[in-house]
Amino acid sequence: MLEKFDKTTRLIIGLALAVLIWVVGVLIGQEQTITILNPEGGLKSILNRAPTIKVSLMLDFGNGQVLVLPSTELIYGQSVFQLLEKINKDESAGLTFSYQSNKETGELANFSLNGYFSQTSGKEWLIWLNNKLQTLPLNQIKLKAHDIIELKYIKLVTSNQ
Repeated sequence: MLEKFDKTTRLIIGLALAVLIWVVGVLIGQEQTITILNPEGGLKSILNRAPTIKVSLMLDFGNGQVLVLPSTELIYGQSVFQLLEKINKDESAGLTFSYQSNKETGELANFSLNGYFSQTSGKEWLIWLNNKLQTLPLNQIKLKAHDIIELKYIKLVTSNQ
């Protein structure tokens, strides 16, 4: 069949196929990039625009008691505060989360997990995200897929003690 086509027609068909293969490659490459960056994402997340992620939470109460929640689903970009609220609603998790918020600034002034209160003068809950100490409040630490959150209840030691 190709013998009936002249050189120009063969060139046009070849270029059209090359462009088609390139476009398909770009689309597949974009899908792979999204999957690599967010394994729970992919085409499903692009279509519904509400990607879910899974994060792990470990609570160290400082007395030998450790609570580990290895896989909790959230929406991409939610905060540690929203994670704790979600777990608090799940009675089977065994976690009670309570807090007070500053009405003027909206920041968390004080919170407790299972009755362990974060107090500036004594023991306090400190937050690690992927093994890095966080200084932001709970409601400002945003999460992504496979983050590991550790809350440790420890006594802060000052230099004048």
